[in-house]
Amino acid sequence: MDQMRRQRIVLCLVLVSSVLALAGVASSQPPSPSKPPSPSATPPAARPPSQRAATPTPKPPSPRAAPKPLSPPTATAPSPRPPSPPATSPAPKTSSSPPSAAPAPRQASSPPAATPTPRTPPSPPTLRLSSPPAATPATKSSPSTSPAPRPSPRPPTPPPAPKPSPPPAPTRSKTNSSPATSSPGQLSPSFYSLSCPSVELAVRDVVRSASTLDPTIPGKLLRMLFHDCFVEGCDASVLIQGSGTERTDPANLSLGGFNVIDSAKRLLEAICPATVSCSDILVLAARDAVTLTGGPLVPVALGRRDGLVSLASNVRANIIDTGFSVDAMARSFAAKGLTLDDLVTLSGGHTIGSAHCTTFGERFRVDSNGSTVPVDEAMNADYAGELIRACSAVNGTVSSSTTVDCDEGSASRFDNTYFANLLDGRGLLRTDAVLVQNATTRATVEAFARSEESFFASWSASFARLTSLGVKIAAEGEVRRSCSRVNG
Repeated sequence: MDQMRRQRIVLCLVLVSSVLALAGVASSQPPSPSKPPSPSATPPAARPPSQRAATPTPKPPSPRAAPKPLSPPTATAPSPRPPSPPATSPAPKTSSSPPSAAPAPRQASSPPAATPTPRTPPSPPTLRLSSPPAATPATKSSPSTSPAPRPSPRPPTPPPAPKPSPPPAPTRSKTNSSPATSSPGQLSPSFYSLSCPSVELAVRDVVRSASTLDPTIPGKLLRMLFHDCFVEGCDASVLIQGSGTERTDPANLSLGGFNVIDSAKRLLEAICPATVSCSDILVLAARDAVTLTGGPLVPVALGRRDGLVSLASNVRANIIDTGFSVDAMARSFAAKGLTLDDLVTLSGGHTIGSAHCTTFGERFRVDSNGSTVPVDEAMNADYAGELIRACSAVNGTVSSSTTVDCDEGSASRFDNTYFANLLDGRGLLRTDAVLVQNATTRATVEAFARSEESFFASWSASFARLTSLGVKIAAEGEVRRSCSRVNG
């Protein structure tokens, strides 16, 4: 029992000496472990605690003379490491073992009780003694330095970092809002929502008024869009007048509806000057032509720029000729990124409008008897007779000014009757009739003839792809002041 008490006292003294050495406080020679119970041995251990208030003379010589006799290496290492395993049990007994020195440690332990010392639980009085001499910053692990880092100015430093970032944000938003268009560089249904919110309403009113006066306007606008998008993309290049422009090519001489686009442009220039492109006006007008005749309302993306190039030499290489086969049309569509389904669907645009007799004259021939007969034997005989009578003048020749409805019996309404007529041999153009002579395209024709809803759904998707061909944005084009000529 005495041996255990001696070990505890020795351990307590070692902790006292190590802490005093780390703090730079003078300490007396540790007592010999052979005299644990004697009351005379305890006062030297208790004096170091009271040295702080007793006499200031031992402080200067003691910090450097004390570490020399303290031979145990525990003085250099942190106090909790060596005694940690045995220190937990002797902690409460060391304070109670020397009865004579009890009052001295109580006075020393009371002032530094506010400083938490979790690292040295075995000897709370000695650790609290080491906290007062915190003036010597020799040891970074001293508990006396703990209150200093707590109010450190580290938390206020992060707030100033984000403060410089907000200034550039408003400047960027200003640059984005400065252009006339809301989202430059890309197409969007809400492209003009800020710069010209009434653009769609204005175009629709112009198309409706023109169609009321001339029922052929919807078909003309839709045909004009096809001829524009397949040459140089949807950039209104077909609207430019002048020698050698697309408009002068024979395939475009029969186009109509230019006055409607010009009227819409003049209206929009009065409402939103230099904002809405002619190419967007043409796309909206063709979309509205379908809607006003009973077709689906197709949401279209806007933000196109008007092209700067319009050459008649580019027309024939890109436009669909009325004498094309399915394979020839498929190749032309594939070159634009369109499919066979797109070919059949967009051919359904012939459900409105009319065609000149000269555009399908190759479908007839004069036989040995001098009679005009269809070249294609699959053409409905009654329908062929109607076309011959409609296109023949008194002298038996075809008139270049005579027109015939593309969709017999339903040319003023956008519906699926066109596909039903194809299956009945009543396709007006050769490009219409060949769609039922190919197994793949015929299956699509049959599906659309059965379901108008299916045709409308496919039309919406194909029309969106058509109006995205060769679109020019930002610096690739311009917003024309007049649709018939380039700015300059």
